[in-house]
Amino acid sequence: MNREEAFIVDILHHAPKVLAPVPDLPVPFYGKLDWEMLTDGYSPAKEVALYKRLHPVLKCLIMSLDKLGNRNPALLSHKRRWAIFSAPQLERERDLEHNRILQSSRKISPASGLTLTATGINFLAARCLDIRFYKGGSISHVCASGNHLLGLAQRAVKEGTDLVLLISINSMASVVRAAYHNRLGIVSRKGVIRPFHKERDGTIMGDGMALALVASKSLVESTGMIPLARITGTGEMADSYHMYGLDPEGEALQKSIEEATAKGSIMPWEIDLVKCHGTGTQQNDAVEAEVLRRLFHQKRPPVTALKPYFGHTVTASALIELSFLLSSLKNREIPPIPTTSPEEVDPSCSHLNLALERPIPFTGKYILSLAAGFGGFFSSAVLEVWP
Repeated sequence: MNREEAFIVDILHHAPKVLAPVPDLPVPFYGKLDWEMLTDGYSPAKEVALYKRLHPVLKCLIMSLDKLGNRNPALLSHKRRWAIFSAPQLERERDLEHNRILQSSRKISPASGLTLTATGINFLAARCLDIRFYKGGSISHVCASGNHLLGLAQRAVKEGTDLVLLISINSMASVVRAAYHNRLGIVSRKGVIRPFHKERDGTIMGDGMALALVASKSLVESTGMIPLARITGTGEMADSYHMYGLDPEGEALQKSIEEATAKGSIMPWEIDLVKCHGTGTQQNDAVEAEVLRRLFHQKRPPVTALKPYFGHTVTASALIELSFLLSSLKNREIPPIPTTSPEEVDPSCSHLNLALERPIPFTGKYILSLAAGFGGFFSSAVLEVWP
């Protein structure tokens, strides 16, 4: 078996710039993306007839794939050994199709029956990249999905795959889904996500998309590419504590971190930065703080949380946040938590070495990304940021 290392060579994302009320949704605030506006003026060079039948979110996917291809022309050869893994959540589009059925079944495009599934999304990506044969797969682990996708990519590369495309999409500006989140009482009434703040009052859901390209070490070396990061190790663990609540002890989250560090032969004190899930809810932040207290008692690495910048993009959140983080780390800067000041930190979280209000220098190389999802899914990823 080929024990290749896996490198993230490119990553891009679309995320909300504004967290605001949305008139047709039963939540006080939402980070809604205007997928139509994102693709305004774009037309694909191929698969034009298929493109015209797609929902705007999938048109945005095609546009993003084009962008990846244009940025990596020497890398994206259909002759390579490919894998495509996705984690899509297309609640809004399913609602739209349901409404069309109520009007008339003849309004339904047969293409929607496939393209609104992970299988269809993988198919669209392969068609757009001229890939005939590929290893395919998908997962549905809500907010924990992104780090889990990194683990699938790493395993695929170790088994001989040259290139892996990861796709995560969250299009949940749906009346039904918004009502779920609102009824749970986890949405901020003040319209701001404040991780580890003593008066934090919840999160704000948002739409988003992220695509990552992962390559084998031999391919990176043969093409002379400079990667963004090496996937050192990933860990996944789930528990059955509660459908929507977190175990206060955070055992499953801790086990996922321990698995990620063990796979990468990394000790906790070697971690130079922790990117928390940081939803700004009372429960999530307290659990993460407790787990980090137990694991990092010898060294307290800087800790940041990025959802205040663009909301909680659920299925797409881990990869969107990683994209944002790696972009900042190119300048050797850690993006801070912009909505919590030192004097406002929850006393139960005061042991954390929080990056607050302004960027701080990043002087290390190993980062730990955490993610937690409903249903007791947890995932962690350790990455080595490339010089």
